[in-house]
Amino acid sequence: MRLTNRFSDSQLVEEIKAGNEDALVVMQKSYYAMVRNFILKNNGSVDEVDDVLQDSLIAVWRNVNKPDFSLTVKMSTYLMAIVKNLWFKQLKKKTRFTVVDESLQEKITADDISTSHIDFRVIHDMVANLDETCKKLLSYFYFDGFDNKVIAEKMGFANTNTVKSKKYQCFKRLQKSVMEEYNKEDFFN
Repeated sequence: MRLTNRFSDSQLVEEIKAGNEDALVVMQKSYYAMVRNFILKNNGSVDEVDDVLQDSLIAVWRNVNKPDFSLTVKMSTYLMAIVKNLWFKQLKKKTRFTVVDESLQEKITADDISTSHIDFRVIHDMVANLDETCKKLLSYFYFDGFDNKVIAEKMGFANTNTVKSKKYQCFKRLQKSVMEEYNKEDFFN
């Protein structure tokens, strides 16, 4: 059976249970605008909309195919509950990445830094000790100001989530090596 954009929720559930993948295509087209609006209003980007929608549709497919599944709300409500759950989890991870950088910025202000006491060679040496991937990635992000999408393209990463994860790992490595070698007094009065 070929589904059109006009379908009942019960028909959609029946088609998913029957293994008709067209049901997911119909859902994607029908609910894309709603998901897009939600993500964009909640600190997301257009690039993230497709990923969240796709993950949500997969979750719907899996849940509908469970033997005890019963749709007790509208399909749009059910899908949006999954979208919101996935998005808020992703935002929480995203915030963790941002917090690392923001916490450093909040603790270290221009007034705290006496540049005459900082040996910039130390920082350069610490970065130089990182692997090539980390050096490039951190340089692209912090010095060249490229966004995650550009970095993913330049470095051949699968997507922006890979960039975020790798950037976080590289930053943590750099932070760990600095903390092992130096203490606050080495940099600040």
